[in-house]
Amino acid sequence: MSNLLKKVIGVDVGSKFLTLSFLDDEKGEQVLNLPNNERSILSFLSKISPSDYCFVIEATGNYSSRLLHLSIGKGFESSLINCMSVKHFARMKNIITKTDAEDAKLIRNYGEMFRPEFYIPKTQDIEYLDQEIKLLNDLEEEKRRYAVKLKALRFHSVVNPSTEKHYEKRLKQLEKEIKEVEARLPQLQDEEFTETKNLLQSVSGIGEKTSLQLMTATSGFKNFHSSKSLVKYFGLAPRIYQSGKKSYSPGKCRTSKTYIRSILYVCSWTAIKHNQKCKELYLRLLEKGKAKKLALIAVCNKLLRICFSVVKNKTPFQQDFQNKLKIST
Repeated sequence: MSNLLKKVIGVDVGSKFLTLSFLDDEKGEQVLNLPNNERSILSFLSKISPSDYCFVIEATGNYSSRLLHLSIGKGFESSLINCMSVKHFARMKNIITKTDAEDAKLIRNYGEMFRPEFYIPKTQDIEYLDQEIKLLNDLEEEKRRYAVKLKALRFHSVVNPSTEKHYEKRLKQLEKEIKEVEARLPQLQDEEFTETKNLLQSVSGIGEKTSLQLMTATSGFKNFHSSKSLVKYFGLAPRIYQSGKKSYSPGKCRTSKTYIRSILYVCSWTAIKHNQKCKELYLRLLEKGKAKKLALIAVCNKLLRICFSVVKNKTPFQQDFQNKLKIST
């Protein structure tokens, strides 16, 4: 059955319960509160047909993951939508009521009107790699925190040797755990993944850790059809406000993936020194009187677009590509 003919099940997601809104066979509105556990979800899925229904699920990180993957595993077409999209949709419809049932109905109406693209699940290797990278980030953050505490402790006029020894022991343990995780990372990378990672690392300013983060966050860039959608997804797209004679930019579109933006911002420091295209962009914006931070964010945007291009074209980045092209033509 065509997706346009399928009935939409809108799902408002919570940690303990899922609130589902859908139309039954008589086209009567139904609202169901379902425990957010595997047994209850599978029981509900067994009562409906993938040829009749599709899911539109509120994106709430780990809480929505169980229903999303179980429904896809049972053959249902499922979509994830950003909670901000639902919020703006509610404003458009002038809805001021905020309940789980109303939100589920709103999500269903959104799905019926816009028919969002289906979610493409990550492969098992990428899921495992994503979890390992998050663990690595947590361990490194904890190591930095303990190192700062130990440094501050040593400024005391009187230092308890037992306390100092505890901090030192914990730092050594964290260092050991970090090395263990780093040793496991290459084992989770297949040939295709390694090829794409090498393409990303050919871009001046993108290192191994950043390339891994981008790969796991985008499923190897397979979920994006344009660089514009990629930049918007990571919250680096510029916004423009224009009304009458007023026209200004209120800043970037801060949508999601804050940690990716932070990593790219650090990469931009290297890019403006060693990546000619990024350096030219940075200097051009400074000459126009733009703030340094704004110029660096623009460099992050540029880096993402270059990464998308090299992956989609399967061609390593070349600093003087356009110059070579001019000479050959």
